[in-house]
Amino acid sequence: MVRTETVVVHDRMRAGAPTAMVIVGDQPFTPLLDFFRERGLSLSAERAYAQTLARFIEWLSVRAEEFWPQDSRGLIYTAFAHDLLFGTYRDGEDALGLNWAATSQKNVARLTRCLVEFSDWLTDHHGIPSLNPMQPGASFSDQLLFWRRWNKWKAGSLLSHIKSRNRAVPKAEVARRIATPGRRNTVLQETKAFPAEQVDALLWRGFINPGKQDAAEPWAKFNLRDILITLLCLYGGCRESEPMHLWVDDVFVDPDNPDLALVLIHEPHDGLIDYLDPMTGAKRKTNRADYLQRFCGCKKPLTMENGRRHAGWKGNLLTHLDRNAFQVFWVDRNAGRVFLTLWRLYIAHVRPPALQTPWAFLTKDAKPLGAEAYSDSFSAAVCRIGLTASKWGGTSTQALRHRYGQWLNELGIGEKEGQVAMHHRNVKSQQVYRQLGVAKVAAAMGDGQVLELPNFENKP
Repeated sequence: MVRTETVVVHDRMRAGAPTAMVIVGDQPFTPLLDFFRERGLSLSAERAYAQTLARFIEWLSVRAEEFWPQDSRGLIYTAFAHDLLFGTYRDGEDALGLNWAATSQKNVARLTRCLVEFSDWLTDHHGIPSLNPMQPGASFSDQLLFWRRWNKWKAGSLLSHIKSRNRAVPKAEVARRIATPGRRNTVLQETKAFPAEQVDALLWRGFINPGKQDAAEPWAKFNLRDILITLLCLYGGCRESEPMHLWVDDVFVDPDNPDLALVLIHEPHDGLIDYLDPMTGAKRKTNRADYLQRFCGCKKPLTMENGRRHAGWKGNLLTHLDRNAFQVFWVDRNAGRVFLTLWRLYIAHVRPPALQTPWAFLTKDAKPLGAEAYSDSFSAAVCRIGLTASKWGGTSTQALRHRYGQWLNELGIGEKEGQVAMHHRNVKSQQVYRQLGVAKVAAAMGDGQVLELPNFENKP
């Protein structure tokens, strides 16, 4: 069996941007890199394609011989999809050695869609492989090219069993047409919001620095950095990765209310930054990627970093187009006041000095904080107040944004206002955050009285 590994590397052709790569044995699968360069996908999307291809190559290395006969070739994708869906264990044993557990239909649809799109790209760009994959020693990239070529031949199409003879099926639909058992039930995706009654405990007990509970100074007693991030997520509706992109100069005093903080979170690459030209002293503007490169020691936006320094960015509704930024809208004005007070203490007493590091939230060694590091700190804070950090319990970092959505419901905020507050480009995207939970539905249903009960006490 051929072993594969998915790694993240820096692509010099794309200014050192992180990209996913599949290693087959000890060799990189280079066609995948060409595919990514052409598509310009996000790192999370690239990982999905890499994961799919790696699994398909391993699967092909142990099951390819079953599909050499002409009448079996049309079943290769169906067999792969079913092994993904049901796993490779039969009667408690895995004869293939893949050790695949059963997975969801949603995950199978995602993986097979990625595989079909990539294999279509291979056929369009490479055509018929020069090396016969039936020969011993053929590479698995050649074998994959060979298999997809069959899809172009009407007599031996790999997908002929799911295509209509009367009309062509669009490529985007192919993965969804693979014959797997359908799911008949619709599932309520209940919103798991952070418990409102635990908010104060989280902020003022969970984020106490270990061993500093008796300290007189608030910057010594509390982890102000992570409290500030939590306030942005909980009362400002930010995703956990978005505060990591905040720079020191992105927090202002609200001109309409001097007690409140006005926070602008800029797009990590194209966000505007004002600076003074060191040669002329004139005021200039540029984007953040250029500023980091020229004035910050060739640093990069956190979306291009690896490991614990990485912080993602989803396409957001930008409220300040001139700056490529969105404003944080406080669901409670008191949170904006607390943020401004703690922010001043954090900048004055906690944040380590770092001349060429403009990010607001840094580690103790003056490195930019990544989303993973904050998530670990948040989980520790949750445990300190006696809870278990989990998605199902509403005690994950994502649950903070869900709590923001639930507070919007309680305040009676409309859909259009909620769209702007949560920075969604689509008005329907907020529905998952504002979905009523099972308990609230049950409570609402129980409040009404429909049935008049008879008086059984006087009955004989």
